[in-house]
Amino acid sequence: KGQLAACFVLNVPDSIEGIMEHAQNVAIIHQTGGGTGMTYEFLRPAGAMVNSTRGVASGPVSFMNIVNQTTEVVKQGGVRRGANMGILAITHPDILRFIHAKNDQTSLTNFNISVTVTDLFMDAVDSGVWFQTEFKGEPWTQSVFDTVTGADYVVYRRPDGSTATFADKLAFETADLSDCIIEEPPMPGMVYAPDIWNRIIASAHKYAEPGIIFIDEVNRHNHMMASMGPIYACNPCGEQQLHFNNSCNLGSIDVAKFFTKTTDGDPSVDWDRLSNATHLCTQFLDNVVDAGYFPLPEIDDVVKRTRPVGLGIMGFADLCLKLGITYGSDESIALMERVMGFIRREAWMASLRLGREKGTFPELEPNRDAYARFIYDEIGIPRDIPLTPRNYEVTTIAPTGTISLVAETSSGIEPNFSWAYVRQDTIGTRTYVHSPAAE
Repeated sequence: KGQLAACFVLNVPDSIEGIMEHAQNVAIIHQTGGGTGMTYEFLRPAGAMVNSTRGVASGPVSFMNIVNQTTEVVKQGGVRRGANMGILAITHPDILRFIHAKNDQTSLTNFNISVTVTDLFMDAVDSGVWFQTEFKGEPWTQSVFDTVTGADYVVYRRPDGSTATFADKLAFETADLSDCIIEEPPMPGMVYAPDIWNRIIASAHKYAEPGIIFIDEVNRHNHMMASMGPIYACNPCGEQQLHFNNSCNLGSIDVAKFFTKTTDGDPSVDWDRLSNATHLCTQFLDNVVDAGYFPLPEIDDVVKRTRPVGLGIMGFADLCLKLGITYGSDESIALMERVMGFIRREAWMASLRLGREKGTFPELEPNRDAYARFIYDEIGIPRDIPLTPRNYEVTTIAPTGTISLVAETSSGIEPNFSWAYVRQDTIGTRTYVHSPAAE
């Protein structure tokens, strides 16, 4: 068997043995052509006591550097570095070390990084109040270190009540703070929520990182909470939130290929052919679970218990062109809702059929009530159809950066960014020209 799935989500235990094993697992996955996503929120903050050695912890970012170097050494096929998604919870006391970890543009070059933000944090941002960091569910009672200022965290508040925002260390060093009052946290371990939010925005605007994950919203759509608990992390490209040791199993339909004209000559979508393709693709991806090799026994176990399928689309912008619809218009949004709603429903119908024929995914039973509400009430499938899903999930919108090039179509659900461009990569230099007139 070959490795047919590319991306996996891993757990990172809070022990030196667990961290080293994690780095080894990352190397194994990258060596076989995969990418990894992981949260470092369970690692104790820098300066925390390590009971086993009577020393102090160096914090999540320092261990991310170990994984980064491991990734650098292990090449995918000898030409491509592995991808990682490093994640930290907004509640973690090392959050400022994490937000600014890539500002120097030389660190963590094999990582995308994202912050999981909670409803409570966003409420604190909206309310303009201080926010308590914590570790393992307990309030953090030590000072939070600010890598931008090189000192304990404080807020620089201007006369109008606003706070000075620093995208990076240079922004702090060059800022005119003469009219600011230094405001210390009400208690050690607290941060000013609007300032942290502004830091994320400023860094993302300047460096394109970190991203954010609304983790409470993710878990509101987590139908396996009863048996597998919360989701904490996502794959490297960010399109799929997964439980630990689960895998992306993705495929995409080029919806531009389903453009047709009615008998009256009006532009339309061939819904019958799209339905057939959706059923075939869902079955194909389900077969991948059995046909593929998974690099770690823990991953093989979780994948077989959940049977993940992530059917998405590409070519949406090209479909809009063919239909004469402006991308980004209200009409295009209505089209997107109709197309993807149709594919999602048909994919679930295919999964229910496969479940009747081959058996449901093993994790269904402890989560049956959640799936009944989801499939019957949210998807709208009639209740006289038995609840027999073959897969725990069936759709995902991936960026399709590479496969859309192969298919010669627009990527994912994104617009055509340029009608002509030169692409340079490991196989050479090519010129692409997209002609809407030819559509």
